[in-house]
Amino acid sequence: MLNNYVKTFINQMARRTGTAVTERHRTILEFAYDYYEKHRVGPLYSNIERYTGATREDIEQLFPHGLNSVYTWVGIPIQSVDQLCKPIAQVHVDNRREVYMDYNATTPIRKEILSVLTGYYQGSVGHGNPSSSTFLGKKAFEELMKARTSIARCLGVKPQEIVFTGNGSEANNMAIKGVAMRHIQSKSQGHIITTQIEHPSVLEAIQFLGMFNFSVTFLDVDRQGLITPAQVQNALRSDTILVSVMAVNNEIGTVNPIAEIGEICGLAEVPFMVDGIQAFGKMPLRPKEMGISFLSLSAHKIYGPKGVGALFVDEKYNLVPLIHGGEQEFHRRAGTENVGHIMAFGKAAELADREMTAEMDRIRRLRDYFITKLDEHVPGYIINGSMDKRLPTNLNVGFPHVDSGALLISLNQIGVYVSGGSACGAGSKEASPVIKAIGVDTEIYGTLRFSFGLYTTKEDIDYLFTYLPEIIEQLRDKVV
Repeated sequence: MLNNYVKTFINQMARRTGTAVTERHRTILEFAYDYYEKHRVGPLYSNIERYTGATREDIEQLFPHGLNSVYTWVGIPIQSVDQLCKPIAQVHVDNRREVYMDYNATTPIRKEILSVLTGYYQGSVGHGNPSSSTFLGKKAFEELMKARTSIARCLGVKPQEIVFTGNGSEANNMAIKGVAMRHIQSKSQGHIITTQIEHPSVLEAIQFLGMFNFSVTFLDVDRQGLITPAQVQNALRSDTILVSVMAVNNEIGTVNPIAEIGEICGLAEVPFMVDGIQAFGKMPLRPKEMGISFLSLSAHKIYGPKGVGALFVDEKYNLVPLIHGGEQEFHRRAGTENVGHIMAFGKAAELADREMTAEMDRIRRLRDYFITKLDEHVPGYIINGSMDKRLPTNLNVGFPHVDSGALLISLNQIGVYVSGGSACGAGSKEASPVIKAIGVDTEIYGTLRFSFGLYTTKEDIDYLFTYLPEIIEQLRDKVV
């Protein structure tokens, strides 16, 4: 029976390889997973055909790399050097510990936030509908406004300029499509500028608009993972309706010159959308001072719950709503608000803003310590992205002559959790678009993202580097 981790991994792999997963895919994947769990070896074509009816030809047609994809999508190591994935390392671990270094993906809920959620769900605060006229509804509305005010204060904006959403991806879609739909009736629709390394919720929303004859310019980044204000200025046209540039890249941690780009957009009178999801709570964000028209946020990146996000919408702009049917969120997003999670978001924003300077200094020291360990134990490594213009919470490391998928799984085996856009893990020869965009030689380097946060300690780093040299040595022997 597939667990949620494997299901999520399958969905990621399917998206990366452009595979539409059907019931037949799921049947084969579930059988392969169950077979491996029982026998500790992957099933052969004959086993799969006997129990699922899928022939070798079926599997080759259904999956982008046939049996390779079946194995890698459910976490079965492939024991052949001429396959896409290499065998994982086998190391003996003393005093095993769980080391979480995937904070860019999501963060754990901190105890102060858990207290807010517990209080809400135990009914000690208003659980009414904030749009209703009851006493409970009024109390819920007050809690909603308190959270809105907290987030607005962190950004130096008005509470009515904060719109709550279901997540950060919705916030990105709300801004991009909300601007575009105001131009849908115009003769040429309009022109949008963005970068090659935006989050998929930005790139795919803009690509979707291309179906409706919107014109798009995708700016290339340099080898440091950055764009320049001059690139934006040179790309502007008389019909440009939106510029969308992320503040901090989620994979390599680089920080774009947002204020400078905002000034250019302001002079051109073009709205400026910023994906601030990886930046909020880690660096100062002041939309009014930085020329930002729309700024997306997400609670689960700052130790709040999943399923709640927000969008700053400058009061001088109107967006066409994504969701119609009610007057909630100042007529910008219909639907009863997720009050408890919004309350938690407000508290998480307060804490992140208050602790930001001290916490980023602490993490910077840990990041630098991590680099000294790399210097000692990993000859020839590279760090992807600018070291000067990046947040300290992120290191995207290229390991020479190591298969990144095998390295990621090997680290998982010892309790170290990181992320990677590995060709192996995707069942595809395609590397991460971000890594490709900055020109990393993926024939030489396998890349992993280490992201640090509130609970990262020096002892965590020491534990990782106790075993990393041996893991790398084993994996290099298997890459030929």
